[in-house]
This record gives sequence, C-alpha cells and structure tokens, in this order.
Amino acid sequence: MEPAVKWNTRDGHSPLVAFLNTVYPLSKEVIRIFDRDSFPLLIEKKKFILKPGAIPKYFYFIVKGVVQGYFKEEGKEITTWIMEENEIVGSIRTLGTDSLCQEYLQALEDCELIAFPIATTEYVFDNFPETNVVARRLWEHNYRCAEERAYTCRIPTAEKRYLHFLKSQPNLENRISLKYIASYLGMTLETLCRIRMRQKVS
Repeated sequence: MEPAVKWNTRDGHSPLVAFLNTVYPLSKEVIRIFDRDSFPLLIEKKKFILKPGAIPKYFYFIVKGVVQGYFKEEGKEITTWIMEENEIVGSIRTLGTDSLCQEYLQALEDCELIAFPIATTEYVFDNFPETNVVARRLWEHNYRCAEERAYTCRIPTAEKRYLHFLKSQPNLENRISLKYIASYLGMTLETLCRIRMRQKVS
C-alpha cells in the first residue's frame, strides 16, 4: 500500500511530474507511476552520479545544481557537456544497448536530483501513448543541445567559442570553476583566463 502523500511538495507530486507536464499533459496513471518510482537524491559537490563501467539504471532530473559529463583520455579530463536546472541527464550514449556507462557524471555544485528508473520510462512508453509525445519532445531538445555542443566546439577561435558559450549558457560562467568551462570549450585554463581579461578591458 502506497502512502497517501509521498512527496513533500505543494501539489504532493514528484518535481519530475511537474516538469514533464510542461512538456505534454500526463494521465493520472502515468503521474502515479512516476510519483511511485522516482525518488529524491542529494549529491554533494564533486561527487559522482555515474562512473565508467557502471550499469546505467536511472535518469536524473536536475532540480537544483549543475552536472557535467566527461571522459578521460591519456589522464586528461575532457568535459563533453554541462547541464543545469530543469534538464534530464544520464548515460545517453548507452541507451538501447547493453553497454556499460562510458563517462563520468559529476556534480559541480551541491545537487538536488530526482532519480527515475530507465525501466519505468520503457514501461510507460509501451503502455501510455502520451509519454511517447513527451519522449519525442525531450529527444528533440536533447538533439538540439547536442548540435549546439557540436557547433560550439567547431568554432575556429577560442575567443569566439567562449563568446558563443556566454550566449548559449549565460548562467554558468559564475557558477562553476573555469577549468570545466575551459575543458568544455577545448582550450587551456590559461587561454580562457587571457580571453576573459581581454574582454574585461575591452
């Protein structure tokens, strides 16, 4: 028997439900399932949500905080994405496969997350047609973000990459360490610091 109220929120539902309802209205049964299967997760700054070799079991909705994805190459950490509030993160590269996680997911601030099982999403996709609309719109958003990242890393000069980053993700500059931004933009920290100094005096 489920408790009458599981979530200590204004509407009594998981914050994930409120977010998904802005994408497309959910049926009462889908809301019940997400309320039941999702749960809050607090991750301290610099702690890991996933590491390479893990079996991905959950997606994570960011209620508060910033999360990065990165991999290591020859001992160097290379940031591939940085996400903030109202985004869903996880081991996207392994979806639909039996592969293990291939990257690190790390909190760059103290984070409040809502974890929900990948198995739950597969169940609702198979049984509730409206969730496929939600999935399509979320994947469209995810694809646009991936294209934005691909575009950013192909801008030929470091300074132009940085200026484009400020336009596309303006909230991040003063929230996280510059070394993560430099890694994401494919430049050294020293180069980023010089660019920022030039911008301040120009």
